[in-house]
Amino acid sequence: MRWAALLLLAAPAGASGLAPPPGAEGVSATETPLATHAVATAPFDGTAVPTETAEGRVTRKVWRIPATDLTTLQVLAPLRDELTAGDWSPLLDCDAVRCGGFDFRAAIDVLPAPEMFVSLTDYRYLSAARGDARADIVASRSGDAIYVQVTTVGVEEAPPTPTGPVRVASDIPADGIDAALRETGRAVLPDLAFPTGASDLPPGDYPSLAALADILADRPGLTLALVGHTDATGGMAPNLALSQRRAESARRTLIDAYGADPARVEARGIAYLAPLRPNATPEDRARNRRVEAVVSSTP
Repeated sequence: MRWAALLLLAAPAGASGLAPPPGAEGVSATETPLATHAVATAPFDGTAVPTETAEGRVTRKVWRIPATDLTTLQVLAPLRDELTAGDWSPLLDCDAVRCGGFDFRAAIDVLPAPEMFVSLTDYRYLSAARGDARADIVASRSGDAIYVQVTTVGVEEAPPTPTGPVRVASDIPADGIDAALRETGRAVLPDLAFPTGASDLPPGDYPSLAALADILADRPGLTLALVGHTDATGGMAPNLALSQRRAESARRTLIDAYGADPARVEARGIAYLAPLRPNATPEDRARNRRVEAVVSSTP
């Protein structure tokens, strides 16, 4: 049963097979060919929690992320991005306070402990719709771990394999980049994500680069190195070149889109020599494919 659960949890990303959060351990995976499931559509209104009930194949998966400093929002956000990329429309997105605390938590359908733990004060909830199908995600902290339950109903098609960047939660949110640079001299840029072998950033908004441009404007004399990283797939020479191209792509975007001074930003690549994770899983490798900002000189 344990191996069957882990195989289900490792299914391709999509509606019923969202990619596990980085560092997650499979706890439970069930599938019922025909059943019903109700998702919340609004917070607790003082009397009840408004819901919508869908019928069809119901899948429910639970992951546990042990010993993590990530917030429940950092864990839920990449899953939410995967849903919206798959043409799902959010119905409700709230935290414990805005959802309705105990009353909301008591009304939603979650597995009991020890499979799923839901704190009364630290959880996030998301429900979404795509046609007649419904899905909801619950992320909650229990001690130093975070538990995540994903339930879908009415999703009959085989989930597609993702082809775009794998966006992973970072230990450093975009608005904490300045603090990280001041405290440690380096900061991961959490919204710069690269598929295996890719080096170009697609057009779009990059809050981390916007934050770097503001930091450079506010701190004359500060210079930065953007350092590209790869996972450990392939040899040193191609990975060194790839990591350099990733750093240069981030530098170009920082200069062209956000107005940074080219003289104060350099690009360097170091291949797979400074991993964040051990490259043991696809999620580990996705986390290692990154760009970091490193302080090269201070005023």
